[in-house]
Amino acid sequence: MKDGLLLAGDIGATKTTLALYEAAAWPSAPLRQQTLQNAGFADFDSLLREFLGAEKPAPATVCLGVAGPVMANAVKMTNLNWSINAAGLQAHFGFDQAHLINDLVATAMGALHLPPKDLQCLNPGKKQDGAAMAVLAPGSGLGEAFVLPHNETYFPYPSEGGHASFSPRNAEQIALLTFMLKRHAHVSVEQVCSGLVIPDLLAFMATRQSMPDWLRAELEQVTDRTPIIVQAALASVRGEKPCDIAVSTLSLFIDILADEAANLALKTLALGGVFLGGGLAPRLLPLIDPHRFMTVFARGTYQDMLARIPIHIIRNPQTALLGAAAYGAEAMARSRAAQGPREKAMMPQR
Repeated sequence: MKDGLLLAGDIGATKTTLALYEAAAWPSAPLRQQTLQNAGFADFDSLLREFLGAEKPAPATVCLGVAGPVMANAVKMTNLNWSINAAGLQAHFGFDQAHLINDLVATAMGALHLPPKDLQCLNPGKKQDGAAMAVLAPGSGLGEAFVLPHNETYFPYPSEGGHASFSPRNAEQIALLTFMLKRHAHVSVEQVCSGLVIPDLLAFMATRQSMPDWLRAELEQVTDRTPIIVQAALASVRGEKPCDIAVSTLSLFIDILADEAANLALKTLALGGVFLGGGLAPRLLPLIDPHRFMTVFARGTYQDMLARIPIHIIRNPQTALLGAAAYGAEAMARSRAAQGPREKAMMPQR
C-alpha cells in the first residue's frame, strides 16, 4: 500500500542518494537505492522524477536531508543553485507528507542508529543517559547539529555554528587568524576547518615551513588542491614519502576541529557524546592522535567534564540517508498515532 512506503534522501552539493523503505519494517534495508549526480539535472524535481520513474504505488512520505539551512520546510541550497519546497513536492508528486531537514540534522539522527562497527572511538568516556549529543561534519563546509532527549526519544536541532567566529587557542592560531583576515572580512570556524580551506591552511604553513618542489608542482597542475594535500600527509605518516608541511597542515586542521568540538559540546552540554561525521574525518583517521585530540578537547574550567564525553568518528557514508529515513519513519508513526482516535470515532457502530 502507498501508506507503507517511505522515500528518504541525502542531497549534497554534487550528488543525491535516494532510497525507498517499507515503513512498517523500519529499521530495515532499503527496497531500492540509487545515487545520482546533480550536474545532470536542472532541479531536484527532475532528479526525483528520474528516480521514481513509474514507481507504483507512490511513496506516502518523503524526508530529505539537504545541505543548506531549512526555513519553513523550504531550502535554498548553499553550494548548489537548487531550491526545494516541501509543499511543492507534495503538490507535484502527491506525497501525503514531505519533510525537509538539514543534512547535519539527518546525520545526527542517523548517528543514533549506527552499530558499533560503524564508529571509530577516539574517547570511550562515560555516556550520560538522557543527555544531549552533538555532531560536527567537516566536508565542503563545517556542519553542526545536536539532538536533545524528549519523552524517551530524541529530537534533532540544526545549527549554523560553523559560521560562528573562529577563536584561536594559541600563538600559531593567532598568526593563522591574522593571515586569514587579509583574505576575509570575517573569519568563521568553517573558513579554517573545512575541506575547501585546507589549501589556505597550507598557504599559511608555507609562511612558516618550506614546501617541497614536488608538492608545489603537483598543486600547480590541479584545480582542487585538497586531495593532493591530504594524500601527501597520509603518505608521509605511512612512511612512503616525507612531507612535513602537509602533515603540519592537517595537524593544525585537526586541532581546530577538536577545539570546535569542545565548544559545541559545552554550548549544548553534549554529555551523551560527540560524533564527527562528513567525508573528511574518517579519511584523516591515520593522522588523528587520540591523545593529542583529547588534550585540545578537554581544557578550561570544565576539563574533567569534557574528558568524560564519548567521542566517535562516523565511518558509515550512508549515515545522513539513514537519519532521513529515521526522521521520516518517526513522522509517519506520529501521524498514525494522531489519526488513530479520530479513525476509531468515525467507524460505524454495530
